[in-house]
Amino acid sequence: MVSKPTSPDPRPSGPKGLHRSAGVVQDAPDGGAARPLAKPQPRVRQKLSKPDGPLKRQAQRKGLDPDAAPTGTPAQQRRAAQKQALEAGILAAARELFAARGPDAVTLREVGAAVGYSHATLYSFFADKNELLMRLAQDSLQTLLIRLQGARDGAEPGQESAAVARAFVQWGWQHPHDYRLLMQDTPPPLRPDLQDGLSQALPLPAERGAALWAALHGLVMLELTGLGALGGDLPRSRRLAAVLAGL
Repeated sequence: MVSKPTSPDPRPSGPKGLHRSAGVVQDAPDGGAARPLAKPQPRVRQKLSKPDGPLKRQAQRKGLDPDAAPTGTPAQQRRAAQKQALEAGILAAARELFAARGPDAVTLREVGAAVGYSHATLYSFFADKNELLMRLAQDSLQTLLIRLQGARDGAEPGQESAAVARAFVQWGWQHPHDYRLLMQDTPPPLRPDLQDGLSQALPLPAERGAALWAALHGLVMLELTGLGALGGDLPRSRRLAAVLAGL
């Protein structure tokens, strides 16, 4: 029988055919089975954060998120902008109808016709006529408070209260529908803001403040109801001067 010659290069004896001479197999301690050397890991570069620039720091001080991206797809953003523009147009049309003909003219059907949409479209913005009037009342209150603050800022020292009272009465005479909506048919959710805003605009002791507001409101309403001559046929400027004489 002819014996098979021994190969001068025996088959690698390491796991998975790895040979010790290749330098990738090491003997296990205590004569255990050989195991491959650990594969060297690639070097990972540590990414350092860049310091915030001046624009980013300024935005953070203002409470803005400079890294915030617009939400939604471009198509969704366009639809949102169109919806916002339509809502502004609805409010502008409602304001025009309100200023010309009062709250009775502010119906969703009338406003929808003014902006070229069916009244059903307006229900996606306002639940009913009362909610639309509430928005108009909020705008009226904001306009009034800005006017009163301007009167106070422009008054002579010691004449601030008289200037605010005069501006309040004149605004009521000039905007009768707004005045009635705010001071006569006040939407219940708006009453706290109305009372706080007027009290801050004309801070007076309780007794004097209550009497003055009653007199100012009476002056406006007598004029708006056609009873301005009650008590004497005096120009309304003299009536107002008589009320303000004690300030």
